[in-house]
Amino acid sequence: MKIGKNVGITIVALVAVIVVGFSDEDPVGELREFEGSVSEILALVDNGDTNDALALLDRLHNAVVGARARLNGYHFRGQSNALTDPFVLPAGVYRVHFTTEGFGVVQTVVLDGPDSDDTLFNVFQGAASGGASAVYRSQGTRLMIQISNISAPYELVFERME
Repeated sequence: MKIGKNVGITIVALVAVIVVGFSDEDPVGELREFEGSVSEILALVDNGDTNDALALLDRLHNAVVGARARLNGYHFRGQSNALTDPFVLPAGVYRVHFTTEGFGVVQTVVLDGPDSDDTLFNVFQGAASGGASAVYRSQGTRLMIQISNISAPYELVFERME
């Protein structure tokens, strides 16, 4: 499997734009560990090591998704029950990732717009230790996220799909 030169250059440019200018305290600080990853991915593919290339691409993808969510304000972490501040979730389809070793409930509280309140997750102990995902369709609503029945640290990320 060969990645075209233009695709490789595009990936390098995107990573460079995302990484340059952020310190480790910034929302994209975790991307620093991937600064040389695109070259490494290309070398792995050129050597026919597709599995390792895909694994590294997956880790890079997760870091980019997390950084984008933090920059947009669609990333939440905690270890106890919480109600987020109101925010506008632009219209679109989102994959929502919820990770926790414990149990917990995640619900949307719609403040205005055509969307309705929804339970995104209601997980039991360990069910989301590897992460759980759900689809959420937003019409551009202003909402809050209610996180309850939390027994362990959690992470919640909204990833726009379109």
